[in-house]
Amino acid sequence: MTQRSTQVPLSGARRRAILKGHYFEMPRAETLDAALAAAVEDFDAGNLTGEHFEGTGLVVVGESGTGKTREINQALKRFASDPAPLECGLQRRFLQLALVGETTWKALGIELLKELGFPITARRTEHEIWSRVRTQLKGQGVWLIHIDECQHMFETLGANETRKVLNSIKTAMKHRDWPMVMILSGIPELLDKVNSDPQFHNLMTPIHLDRFDPNGDDLNEIDSAFVGLAEAVNADIGEVRNEDVYLRMSYACLDLYGRVFRFMVDVFASLPNGQNKVTRDFLAARYAFHTGCMPAHNVFIRDDYEACTAGKLMAGK
Repeated sequence: MTQRSTQVPLSGARRRAILKGHYFEMPRAETLDAALAAAVEDFDAGNLTGEHFEGTGLVVVGESGTGKTREINQALKRFASDPAPLECGLQRRFLQLALVGETTWKALGIELLKELGFPITARRTEHEIWSRVRTQLKGQGVWLIHIDECQHMFETLGANETRKVLNSIKTAMKHRDWPMVMILSGIPELLDKVNSDPQFHNLMTPIHLDRFDPNGDDLNEIDSAFVGLAEAVNADIGEVRNEDVYLRMSYACLDLYGRVFRFMVDVFASLPNGQNKVTRDFLAARYAFHTGCMPAHNVFIRDDYEACTAGKLMAGK
């Protein structure tokens, strides 16, 4: 007697979680790893000298949707996966914080203390707050900080307040008792703030995460991700694994890695139970679902897809 399978189909949330958890290492990861390694080596060497030194850092910029946060997260994960301490004896300890909306230097200090497990009232002065921040960082052995969406710190600041924030970051990196390595990330305009202070930009290494080039080798990266995600949920992509579909997908997502990856995840996560084949019609349906476009403006339907408006919600247009 043949035994009937009792395997329960994955829920939509579980399937989506499996897909979202995938990471595909691209050549730009090597650039980020090399820059991070250089900053860490410089910090380690400074400690080994036994003399006062200045920490250095990275400023990682790219348009929204390029996948900056994911790339930095993975770089720090690779860095922390090495169980060996630095040669100076310090462990590989870092802290990450994502800014949301307008943030002052004082508010940033309060948020860092929360992350360090040492909440403090906003009634304290800025000097008191940052004195506590340095005490906690040193006490917990945290010497690397990543501040994501860093442009929020400067959006509403005037020139004088901007200089104050930049000077404060420099002070944290050059502090005599506990110098820091800093990673700042955000949109390209963040570079303008860094460049406004010659001393500060001399401490920072810039990394720009570009859009991918659909006319170059970058389509191979798209193919690798598409195949990898398909294998994760046993999906059949034979009908849509071709250059034309990849070019349409790239155009629809404005040539941004993060957007393309999110679209792929949605496609595979949305396959109905019992259906494993991805068709051109299904890609068109998912694109229409998320943009609200009519067939005449659907990049997966229209022959001259580059005449379609991409990157906007259309709600029936």
